[in-house]
Amino acid sequence: MKVKIIYDNKAMKGFKKAWGFSCLIEHNINLLFDTGGRYGILKHNLDKFGIDLKEIDAIFISHSHWDHAGGLKKLKFDGKIFVPPSSKLKGIRVGNEEFLPNFISTGEINGEQSLIVKDGEKLIIFTGCSHNGLENVIKVAEKYGKIYGIIGGFHDFKNIDILSKFPLVMPCHCTKLKKQIEAFPNALECMAGKEVEL
Repeated sequence: MKVKIIYDNKAMKGFKKAWGFSCLIEHNINLLFDTGGRYGILKHNLDKFGIDLKEIDAIFISHSHWDHAGGLKKLKFDGKIFVPPSSKLKGIRVGNEEFLPNFISTGEINGEQSLIVKDGEKLIIFTGCSHNGLENVIKVAEKYGKIYGIIGGFHDFKNIDILSKFPLVMPCHCTKLKKQIEAFPNALECMAGKEVEL
């Protein structure tokens, strides 16, 4: 599995930064997780990676806040878009289920859903902002197997010591204790333009 950070508050040279989050998960399919806030920045960073929309099989939206779904408005995408049940966005509403092979939604918790991706025996969690509570997300994911890593926004999650038990954590946009988490030996810095091989 390969993960490409498309949209984040920080960016590598040549990529644009902005408030919001999006990443591309390349697994058995290519799934775009969230779309950031602004289409122009999303498109620039996709182009910088050399990613054509035709290469993306599906889009998963964690929640309908502008900084996670704003890029969707101008995105001319013909594939399946999976959205939370309470969202007013157009798309397929999903509960706590495997909606595509190896791709599982945690179901909506406090207006937000997170994504669990199976890679053999490993599970990777992808979060938008974690308004749904990162501990709640972890509890749901643990029902499916052993968690290998967590990538995305951790919001105001304070019990950060439990993150040291996972082989990989990548705190992105909307993480209050980001600097403290990044100091962990298992942490990777998140920024648009970054690629992670899992």
